[in-house]
Amino acid sequence: MAFQRVLYSFFVGSLSFYTLEKGIAVGQQIENNQKVLLAEWLQNSSSKLALNTAPLLSKDKEEQNGGSGKEVFSRSCAGCHQQTGAGLTGVFPPLAGHIPEIMGSKKAKDYLIDVVLFGVEGPIQVGDQRYNGSMPGWANVFNDQQIADVLNYVINRWGAQEKRSSNNLYVSSEDVKMHRKKSMTAYAVWTSRPKELSVKLANVPEEDLNSLIKGYDQSHPAKGIYAQYWEPIPVERYWNPKTFYHPPQTIKGEVSRTDCITCHKSVTPGVFHAWEKSTHGQISSIRQLSDQDPKAYKKKELEAVEKQLRDAGVLKINEHLKEVSCIDCHGAIGAQKIRHDVDLHMPDRVTCGSCHVKQFAESEAERKQKWPNNEWPQGHPSHAVDWEANVNLAAWAAMPERAVAQGCDMCHYQQNRCDGCHTRHSFSAAEARNPLSCSTCHNGVDHNEFENYMLSKHGTIFQVQGKNWNFELPLKEAMTKGAYTAPTCASCHFEYHGEYSHNLVRKVRWAFNPTPEIAQGIKEKHPWYQQRKEDWITTCSACHSARFASDWLDTADQAIFDGLKVQEEAKKVVEALYKDGLLVGQKTNRPAPPPPEKDSPGAFSQLFWAKDNNPSHVERVYANMWEHDMIQHYKGVMHENPGGFTYSAGWGVLLERYTEIMDENTRLRGWAKSKPLSDKKDSPSPFARKIKLFVGIAGSGLGAFLLSSAFLSIMMGKKKK
Repeated sequence: MAFQRVLYSFFVGSLSFYTLEKGIAVGQQIENNQKVLLAEWLQNSSSKLALNTAPLLSKDKEEQNGGSGKEVFSRSCAGCHQQTGAGLTGVFPPLAGHIPEIMGSKKAKDYLIDVVLFGVEGPIQVGDQRYNGSMPGWANVFNDQQIADVLNYVINRWGAQEKRSSNNLYVSSEDVKMHRKKSMTAYAVWTSRPKELSVKLANVPEEDLNSLIKGYDQSHPAKGIYAQYWEPIPVERYWNPKTFYHPPQTIKGEVSRTDCITCHKSVTPGVFHAWEKSTHGQISSIRQLSDQDPKAYKKKELEAVEKQLRDAGVLKINEHLKEVSCIDCHGAIGAQKIRHDVDLHMPDRVTCGSCHVKQFAESEAERKQKWPNNEWPQGHPSHAVDWEANVNLAAWAAMPERAVAQGCDMCHYQQNRCDGCHTRHSFSAAEARNPLSCSTCHNGVDHNEFENYMLSKHGTIFQVQGKNWNFELPLKEAMTKGAYTAPTCASCHFEYHGEYSHNLVRKVRWAFNPTPEIAQGIKEKHPWYQQRKEDWITTCSACHSARFASDWLDTADQAIFDGLKVQEEAKKVVEALYKDGLLVGQKTNRPAPPPPEKDSPGAFSQLFWAKDNNPSHVERVYANMWEHDMIQHYKGVMHENPGGFTYSAGWGVLLERYTEIMDENTRLRGWAKSKPLSDKKDSPSPFARKIKLFVGIAGSGLGAFLLSSAFLSIMMGKKKK
């Protein structure tokens, strides 16, 4: 019997908390269906192995051995957490050292009872070690008294001294009975974890607004490094108001806070009504929300804004914000009057960040991203530097068709403003959380995330069931309270180990488009790339098993490696044709692109500029291949759109372009070999052409003289003599 108990304890312990890190085989192989089987097994079998039927210990025995709580712990908990409470590093979290942390929270008792009753699933951190797994609940195995006993045993042995009562009871059976009525999921328990126990992230340090604004202003590229080559057209004042906007001169003089509202109510009614229905237009209603309202979290957001405005001297001590009106955003925060033709401005990131400091700091933190081997410049790719990426691109600056070029500006302005996601003048957070909001920019051949998402299983679920989802709730509560049954763009990309912020690049691996340098880092399992893979596994594990998430990422990486191999082979062929001067018209009809762009085979500029035989057909095919098809292949496989990465936009199209390039290579090289010898001679230099012309002229003059009648007369006369 003793052997059976040991064997049982080992089996339960091995299954009860599976790892999502370090590739631990047992943990990574428990899939969702296995979790269900495990729960059923625990319910049907555990109670039969003398747990519920074990006789209660006598008072003396209880005091001597730690009571029935120790008995339960030894049989059912020690397999994972160990008898010493030390756990297993990276696999099963320790209780020693962690229970005091939990006990320091006001919600300690509630959280601990819920964990044992219903389990917990999600990332936690103890000290510097992260754990990311799933502990099953024991509500169907233990009765209320046993759960209370085991919790008291754990608390008395490893908990905070001040929480130990004189009778060593912290949790009662009545406490457990009340909690049992909740019937929570393990993930819901994790979301209720006390905030002070949240995973410690490499997050934005506390920064004051002045330092944020200073950093933003100093790093803003304005017109960029190619400023001398282009001039903004009028509409660009809206894409980069910091650099180009100036107040309209149609209205002169001073206007008041109420003047703005009165005027725009009739002049631009659409704008007025959007603002009127927004949170900005209904500040007082936020304070009146019940705690059960989905938007109740905005009360704390409002408190943070008011604190910031008090610190800035805009609000007095204990004064509340009454409204956020036209003049606050387009003039100055808290202003009562402005000069319409002098002070009016278009709000930018600084304007929004002056109230929403936390979000401003989070989004600016994207600039700090550094690639391990400089595969991309610091901060790239991200919303925080997307205008910089725009204006510092030679192909964009070189385009003479500025009305077309500003099509890039219409998406690459997130560095300048916040309304790309939070549309004016409603500035709705709920709208920004909806995948449809991302579609404006994240579509098309090189930004086709939206199409791939919508045609994935995730997107299909959103299209079918999304009308029932509550986008008013913060992302952290999307699945537990918002009825999400699939992830959205925001719920995946804003998340980092259970927390959500406006820093969207903490899990970036392949960047905007795949490169051989990035592929090398991933193949070599460089720690930077490995950590980010594990971060994605954590995200995916909200719905999937760790094993599935890891397998999918490995499969997707391999598919991208395969695509890059085809692309790189085609690249070598096109570059060799250019080097050998075999491109159509290369020696006779190939004008240079406009500066600052320089000529090169299959360049990015050749997607937006063409003149005579620049680019040639084979170059244009290759440019489409690397900048469109390879990116669609990568984003199709990463967003799980099977048709996208196999047939319609990815692998199938890559091979089509590859075939066309190889065919063109054969044709051009065969044509070069079959040309007549005279055609193969290099064109003479300008100096050689002048010598040839001189000789020709001289020869022509001498020939004319020799054939002249005077010369013939002289020669005939000499002959007669």
